[in-house]
Amino acid sequence: MSGVRRFWIEFDQGKDQPYLPILSPGVGVTGFDVRDCLSMVTDLVGDEPLPPVRRITVDISLAEPLPLNPRHLGVPVWRGVWYPPVNLRTGPIRTIDRTGAPCDSTTPVTASRHRTRTDETLRTTWWDEIPHIDALWWPLVGMHCGGRMRYHAPDLRDTCATDPTYGILLREALDYMIARRPTPEEWFDPTGIRFADERELGEYLRAFLDYLVGTRPEPIYLPPVSGFHTTGNHDFPTTSETSWRPSTPEHG
Repeated sequence: MSGVRRFWIEFDQGKDQPYLPILSPGVGVTGFDVRDCLSMVTDLVGDEPLPPVRRITVDISLAEPLPLNPRHLGVPVWRGVWYPPVNLRTGPIRTIDRTGAPCDSTTPVTASRHRTRTDETLRTTWWDEIPHIDALWWPLVGMHCGGRMRYHAPDLRDTCATDPTYGILLREALDYMIARRPTPEEWFDPTGIRFADERELGEYLRAFLDYLVGTRPEPIYLPPVSGFHTTGNHDFPTTSETSWRPSTPEHG
């Protein structure tokens, strides 16, 4: 089976259809294909019937405008629903169950305008070039989503101290990231965290590296999950702001 891809699905919730707030203005979901994604949306609405699909956009880039507040995004590189940010709570979905999903979709699937490679899947991206990314996805990318680093960075630092080989691999990967300097748009795509420019993103990554394997007492922490917003019968975590500027104690 091919790699997962990112879909943006909009539903027809007109006056003749039951209105489900959780599906408005659309649902962001990552999966293998349209039916796989619709099965996860079906789980999202529970016993309610799924409204007709109005529009589907495949390989949607989070660098382009979406009809929503981006501070409510989950982790778009995980298989599952990332808007509403369900996968902040569930993590990536491993099991495949297409029960309840339409067998065929007659809705046209439109490619994202910002897609850069004709045959690109979600995993054919800038982070695939990072050394050891398959083994270090969590500390290099996943841990930076949704304010998790505040809770997990101390444990990761302890792991680097007790397992020097792991620390060396992590240093090599972060050294590459710092030299490669992903753009703020590239960083926002998998993490949902927006930096003002490459200088601030580089400062953040250098501080993270120096905290893990150097002498820095604290990394630069991203905004933590600060509360919940309610959509229908569901509560989802929200972050405190959509963009962020480093503000940390002096290095010492």
